[in-house]
Amino acid sequence: MVETVVLGLDGATWTVLDDLIEQGTLPNIASLTEAGYSGTLESTYPPITAPAWLSMATGQNPGKTGVFYFLNRESPDSYAFETLGSEKFEGRSFWDVLSARGHSVGVFNFPMLYPPYELDGFMVSGLGSPEDGTITYPESLANDLERVTDGYQVEVPYADPKYADRPEELEDDLLTVVEKREAAIEYLLTDHDPDVFFGVVSATDWAQHYFWRHYDPEHVLHEESPSSDALTKVWERVDETVGLVAARAARDDARLLLVSDHGFGPVNRTFHSNDWLRREGFRVDTAESIVDQLRTTYFPHLRRLGEAVVSVVPQLNDVAKSVGTSIRKSPGSNVDVDASIAFAPRQNLTCGMVYFCTEDETSRRHVIEGLESLPAPDGEHLDVTVYDPADLYEGPNTDLAPDLLFTIDDFECAVDPRPATSGRVFETGPPSPARSGGHRREGVFVFTGPNVRSGSEGAATLLDVAPTLLWLQDEPIPEEMDGEPMFDAFAVESAPPNRVPLADLVNSERVVRRADDEEVQQRLEDLGYI
Repeated sequence: MVETVVLGLDGATWTVLDDLIEQGTLPNIASLTEAGYSGTLESTYPPITAPAWLSMATGQNPGKTGVFYFLNRESPDSYAFETLGSEKFEGRSFWDVLSARGHSVGVFNFPMLYPPYELDGFMVSGLGSPEDGTITYPESLANDLERVTDGYQVEVPYADPKYADRPEELEDDLLTVVEKREAAIEYLLTDHDPDVFFGVVSATDWAQHYFWRHYDPEHVLHEESPSSDALTKVWERVDETVGLVAARAARDDARLLLVSDHGFGPVNRTFHSNDWLRREGFRVDTAESIVDQLRTTYFPHLRRLGEAVVSVVPQLNDVAKSVGTSIRKSPGSNVDVDASIAFAPRQNLTCGMVYFCTEDETSRRHVIEGLESLPAPDGEHLDVTVYDPADLYEGPNTDLAPDLLFTIDDFECAVDPRPATSGRVFETGPPSPARSGGHRREGVFVFTGPNVRSGSEGAATLLDVAPTLLWLQDEPIPEEMDGEPMFDAFAVESAPPNRVPLADLVNSERVVRRADDEEVQQRLEDLGYI
């Protein structure tokens, strides 16, 4: 009998949910919100899938996990980056503690959790995993998922050129993958019946990235089209899945927690960070071959041309993607570090990330002052906030973070390290039409079940999720976890949690590293993340 169910709705935001609840199109989420305790769940900085879900699972901030994006440094003395995999989860996640303490746990479709590893229960890898039979523990579970879903599917690559100007096709594929997720969740809850279940639905994130400009009449690219209700349709279908999960939780008198890893909002402008760094003399590129120069310089044009061609002739999709693969390099490649002051890694479209190539404080200050005084091309005021990692993170891996991070207009302006097609540092609109919606730090949570009080003014961080799940199972909370149990959600008095060292709770000697770095980068590129 399941005791606690957590359903992650990737990118869920009250901006959309409140609107659709008011329209009466999300009856199940509305019912849970009215009966339970809900509020804002603050994400990591940056509010990105990889660090956010990892911090939610471990209760640790990125300064401890060492994960700030999908690709991360292993050493502060190197610009070599590695892709996030399950080695960062194993031995420190809440499910490791529960499994070691005798609770069965089901982890389903969890982003970047690849390869899966052994625990008391089951594990299914999510976003960033290959579309094959290696994504489950136990291994035999892959065949079961293939059967119950009529062909299991890890992701829908919404930013793939094949979907350019084909919103109806993407809408159909997103609805199909939600149906498959629901079938898998129903099977896993019924046939495997773990004590604690944590499943993730990612289609909500992909839909909001792509369809935000269709949904939001204030978006700079908005135009009335048959796809104006596509985002609503995806959320309506997800609401049905929420209803199924809620019914199962109610049947077992279990607690149900809906969470999102971050929020969402419009992207109406793009700042090209490396173009600006070059223009200001802060970045100097290494000498490249003529072929490499042409490919790098003209790649943005080739990318847009490829999207247009593939939208008409989808069969050319593999050829179009090979253009990007042929020039994909380390995020710090092509930088003359001896002649440069700073560069932006080629992997982030949400906030700005900058690595310094010098220890000279005056040179560093010039970069910071230049960013803080960026002039908007249209004369409007720009709200630029620059952060030192020490302002955001705490822990032994803070030195793996970018040397500075910055946000423009509260994420409404994307920061693209790739060259601009126009030659301008600022461009109107998102980096691509498929990224018309972008991440925000304000996610959501909704709690229902035994002893959960009603209310809608809750405030928590995603670091609080893991400690809460351990506390609900009457287990100690690792001292390494930064978050606290969400006591405010409950109508009963709560004793202070028992804190013990993580090493006393789990055995973390066995760590399996992923070996598909190039392949996962291609999958992340198809999803618009790098």
